[in-house]
Amino acid sequence: MIIENKNALCKKLGYNNLALCLEKLYFLEKNGIEEFLKFKFKYDFVLPSELFLKRVIELYGSSEDMKNFEEVREKLSRKPGRLFINTNFKRKSEPIFVLAFMEGKRNILIERKEFKDKNEELKFVKSFIKRHYEENKGVLPLWGEIQNYVYESESFDKKLVFDVEGDIIKTIK
Repeated sequence: MIIENKNALCKKLGYNNLALCLEKLYFLEKNGIEEFLKFKFKYDFVLPSELFLKRVIELYGSSEDMKNFEEVREKLSRKPGRLFINTNFKRKSEPIFVLAFMEGKRNILIERKEFKDKNEELKFVKSFIKRHYEENKGVLPLWGEIQNYVYESESFDKKLVFDVEGDIIKTIK
């Protein structure tokens, strides 16, 4: 998207200090919509970055730009999925701080921003499980022998239970 009269656009958007607006516009032209939404601009007391971009697209962009904006915004707002590694652990005498420290070994966050759809996400999770099981030789330190994996994500309406080979064995509400 190339904007000819940037100063006029900045005035139209309500900016008195044109430097802040022009900085955003040059960044947008150079880097595109996705990088613009990822970048953390300083708050300029006029428009937050996302609203700024939406208004610029409404004024100078195409319907394709608006569609791209909506897709990127949805993609960047996805929450990570959570993979819980079930070991049927029973606490004996382990101190709480040790359990808390080791919790990250059996609760793994799966970043979902780069997946195009839930099939791609599922394929990644399956391969991650296989690799994880092999790398750990079937045992998590402190927690014990890996029984199965439970995956929870906004993409799926139920929790998916995987065996150690990465195959879905059941679903849980």
